[in-house]
Amino acid sequence: MTTSLFAVQEAVYGALMSSAVLQALIGSPARVYDVVPPSSLFPYVTLGDVVIKQFDTKDQTGFEQMLTLHVWSRYRGRKELKQITQTIYDVLHHAALTVTGANYVSCQFLAASTAQENDGLTLHGILRYRIVVQH
Repeated sequence: MTTSLFAVQEAVYGALMSSAVLQALIGSPARVYDVVPPSSLFPYVTLGDVVIKQFDTKDQTGFEQMLTLHVWSRYRGRKELKQITQTIYDVLHHAALTVTGANYVSCQFLAASTAQENDGLTLHGILRYRIVVQH
């Protein structure tokens, strides 16, 4: 069984890292992390959890991945958080991602939310995407 789990993560990471608009908002090179380095500067984006569901057609096996991305900001107010969230939407929604080892089908935005963390300083954006691949 191959779910293309890491290949999808690489495709999403590559798309985010190559966005000049995102780099202008979160730094160049873009601060997009799987694991956040110690003393990382704000704002940044982290790759979050994935839920995978399998579906099959008559002649192919398919997987839909529900990917969660997190945006972290300490800007006073929500402007920066919303700009980064909008930019990620622009980069990923209906993007033509290249997924190694699979037939890429689609990437669709599902939902987003924002919240203030308990420290009273950090704003947290959560974005969810549905990415479909077939083998």
